[in-house]
Amino acid sequence: MLIKLLQSLFPLLLILLLGTSGYMLIEGWTLFDSLYMTVITLTTVGYGETHPLSTGGKMFTVVLIIVGIGNVAYIFRNFSLEILNPFMGMVLNQKKMDKILGKIKDHYIVCGYGRIGRDVTRNLAEAGRKVVVVDLNRELEDDLTDKIPMLHGDASNEEVLEKAGILRAKGLVACVKSEAENVFITLTAREINPKLFIISRFEDESTQKKLLRAGADRVINPYHIGGRQISQIIIKPTISKILDSATDTGTLNLTFEELDLQSGHPLVGQSLMDSNLRSRFNVIILAIEKQGGHILSNPGANYTFERGDRVVMIADKEEFTKLFAEYA
Repeated sequence: MLIKLLQSLFPLLLILLLGTSGYMLIEGWTLFDSLYMTVITLTTVGYGETHPLSTGGKMFTVVLIIVGIGNVAYIFRNFSLEILNPFMGMVLNQKKMDKILGKIKDHYIVCGYGRIGRDVTRNLAEAGRKVVVVDLNRELEDDLTDKIPMLHGDASNEEVLEKAGILRAKGLVACVKSEAENVFITLTAREINPKLFIISRFEDESTQKKLLRAGADRVINPYHIGGRQISQIIIKPTISKILDSATDTGTLNLTFEELDLQSGHPLVGQSLMDSNLRSRFNVIILAIEKQGGHILSNPGANYTFERGDRVVMIADKEEFTKLFAEYA
């Protein structure tokens, strides 16, 4: 930016130099009088001539007015734009961001864009979910694509969360570095939206209970998860390989999905056998989460679906596309 500003100033300095030199040569004035005359001529302030002008001086003044004033106006325009452009860009970007945040819904809010926040954001985006990132550091915005808006601010502030669309969001992940801030974020988010699904990060065991009391649905220690996964790979390498293929983009093309049975869903009231989910879509029902959080694993064929059930299934991705097309 500094180089561009100097480039914008160079033509102005050149015109001032030519004007000053012209008056000194033609009229024989001093350096200061010549510079003063050049400046009041180019700025058209109308203070009058420094000294009476000769015919040659008048002709030079006419040329200086015709050539100089237009160039000076153009130079000042460019100079102003170089100074204002960054601020104008910030204003336009802010307006664009406000427009996106005003319309977004059924999204996930990731509070904190550190190592954990980056992974969560990337995984959600790869799964086709809408994400809003909240972080205090503006420099982190360069790491995000245009499709993922970043809101700069304190995630424990009600106004910031409301601007992030918390009332229209599906879930929130509190994963800032400070555990105390995660507690405040969780508490604030739960107060604003009692129905929001909240996951909070912790490291200190004493923080776990605080986060649950603050309203977190799930609390995660990323180090415990990493250690558990390493242990499972060592103890049960084949099972771990199959699960990795199912959860990642592996050769099995398998994926886990959830089907939320709300009031009016066609499966409510049907038994697992009568629904024919297995034969029609080739899906395996692993478990059902009942209202209140109770998990029913490996339900039998006579199980009857109820309102509020969350059905956990595993199947080929193409089969899920067919299933959700019918049970959207």
